[in-house]
Amino acid sequence: MDLNDTYIEIDFDVSPPAGRDILLALLSSHQFESFMETETGLKAYVRQNNLKSINLEQLTTNMPSNFVVLHQIAEIPYENWNQKWESSFDPIVVGDYTVRAPFHPPKKTTNELIIEPKMSFGTGHHQTTKLMMNTALKIDFENKRILDMGCGTGILGILASHLGAKSIVAVDIEPWCVENTVENAKRNGCEQFLEACLGDIDVVAGTYDLIFANINRNTLLRHIPQYVQQLQYQGILLLSGFYDKDLDEITQKCLQNGLILDSQTSLDDWVCVKYVYSDL
Repeated sequence: MDLNDTYIEIDFDVSPPAGRDILLALLSSHQFESFMETETGLKAYVRQNNLKSINLEQLTTNMPSNFVVLHQIAEIPYENWNQKWESSFDPIVVGDYTVRAPFHPPKKTTNELIIEPKMSFGTGHHQTTKLMMNTALKIDFENKRILDMGCGTGILGILASHLGAKSIVAVDIEPWCVENTVENAKRNGCEQFLEACLGDIDVVAGTYDLIFANINRNTLLRHIPQYVQQLQYQGILLLSGFYDKDLDEITQKCLQNGLILDSQTSLDDWVCVKYVYSDL
């Protein structure tokens, strides 16, 4: 990636603030790369070139009429992105794992994952990543083949490797996410087990014992039939990236494709669901 690329920060003010989640759901189906909650709304980040295809006025008018949304736009040079992360990214603990960046002190738990986020999603801070990690810690990964769709930083695939997976294929549509995943795999000593690929589900070959997909509601609904084609019988599909209110629609789509709901967890209205492929 050209280090001179410019990124756009859009600071949305939402009144009343309860409309933040509705706005986030609207924005998630577009080419925004990251979001950060604020006291008055949220900030969304997008490459300048991609902003041209996003109609912000139309997006905000799709909000329910009882919410008022204002926004301000600022340019952020690529070289300042990591500085923003380093100033706000603190280590977290999930189960017996500390998730930290290379610039943080060593772990205080039994295990750790060293993740430098750069521009990629997946530091463990977001509710969906925490939910996916907590669920993964309860699953047997020994000698399993894993597919991580929308890998971001590679955190879930790297965790799977730590838990005994024999191979991981990590896929993302953004080249910097693939690069970031490769870098983080090396930091965590699992590069020999993890292959990072640029593309979408159509670049994936073979079948897997477990598939991670922490993306967004619309992408999940569109790709669930393809995920099932890549699952072994009795394989696990672990989904997150959507709200509790979307669970029935997601589960119905899964049932139509031979997936049975096994368990679910939630945090702040976000959901993580474990489905098992039964091929009934």
